[in-house]
Amino acid sequence: MERSEVKSDNARNVILSYNEKIYYVNSVNVAVKEGVDKLNAIFHAKRATDNESEELNIEINQGTYNILMEYAKLDKLDLIMVLQIEGGNAKYCLMNEDWLKNQFNTKCSNKSYIV
Repeated sequence: MERSEVKSDNARNVILSYNEKIYYVNSVNVAVKEGVDKLNAIFHAKRATDNESEELNIEINQGTYNILMEYAKLDKLDLIMVLQIEGGNAKYCLMNEDWLKNQFNTKCSNKSYIV
């Protein structure tokens, strides 16, 4: 059985590191197939360097899919997910936007970040 799911309405703050580039993700479409380990995901994103839109076709495993689904279910708009996908492996972290702003304000007073 094959179906396509879009579950990104609540996941508004996703930063993706892929192929040594940084992207801000707008949405993710995943082609879900029963009984397979790898899933085809299309990340609709903008490159951080020039804000150009790009569709990234990335193969993810079931664990990465589950992480994305759980993040979308959280419904916490102040939570930022940073996702790194390199060489078939995925790493992620979640951080509070206010905490991140405070870290930059106290340690790097003349620098800013983009979300």
